[in-house]
Parts: sequence; structure tokens; C-alpha cells
Amino acid sequence: MDNWSKIEFLFTKNLGITPLELDKMEFYRVEYMIQNYEEFIEEEKKQHENANKEQQHSISKSSGSMKSPQMNMPKMNMPKMPTPKF
Repeated sequence: MDNWSKIEFLFTKNLGITPLELDKMEFYRVEYMIQNYEEFIEEEKKQHENANKEQQHSISKSSGSMKSPQMNMPKMNMPKMPTPKF
């Protein structure tokens, strides 16, 4: 019964299906919906991970280009200034 309450919670929170509507469904339909939901979550997770990898790759690529010799700051010599006399 503990698993069924978790299923009810999942359906209510994420799918907007009330426990009364869930009780009216055939069990195989509930199983298919759970299976489809798990596949959807897994695919969403993979897309999120790929997006993070691409973002990290682009960050590392752009930070690598910032270190190129073309982007170095020019050397500037400070002018010599006389020391103030008090």
C-alpha cells in the first residue's frame, strides 16, 4: 500500500490526476503511464546533461581563447615621476 500512496502522490503532483480519478483507471493504464513518465524524465535528464556539457565546453573553449597571445594586454612602462619633497 505504501507504493500505491507514492503513485497517488506522483500522479497528483506531476500529472494533475486526483486519487479518485486514479482509482477509476485500470491498473495496466496506470503502469503504462508510470512507464511513459519515467521515460520522459530520463530523456529530460539526458537533455539537461547534454546542455550542461555543451555549456561547459563552450565556457572552456571561450576561456581558452581568452588566453591566446592575441588577447594579451600590452606591456606599459610607468613614467618616472619625481618623488615629492616635503
